[in-house]
Amino acid sequence: MSNPYQSPQSRVAQTIDSNVEEIAAGQKLVIYAILAYFLAAFSRVAIGPLAFVILFAALGLAIAGVLKLGSGLAYSTVNKAICVALMFIPLLGLIMLVVLNSKATSRLRAAGYTVGLLGARR
Repeated sequence: MSNPYQSPQSRVAQTIDSNVEEIAAGQKLVIYAILAYFLAAFSRVAIGPLAFVILFAALGLAIAGVLKLGSGLAYSTVNKAICVALMFIPLLGLIMLVVLNSKATSRLRAAGYTVGLLGARR
């Protein structure tokens, strides 16, 4: 006979991803890079050639985010190098950032994080 007051037992294995914090930090950098790309595109009308400063800052954020996110998602060095090389092709780099962001979002949600517009939080 079973005890009706006993708490339920679960057989689900808890898998803890050790790189979740690195994924969260990389995702924030990638999100900031995407927002900076859009800011640079819209500011070209207002400030002209000075918008290239924002574009280079976005490129730096994107490369740092791709490297950190690639390490967190356990990408090989070749895959990280391909992702960084794609950052220099204007539209492909932005699409790649969105794809990496969606992969990071799914991994973070599986780990129990809440993911919003500006990144993940526990």
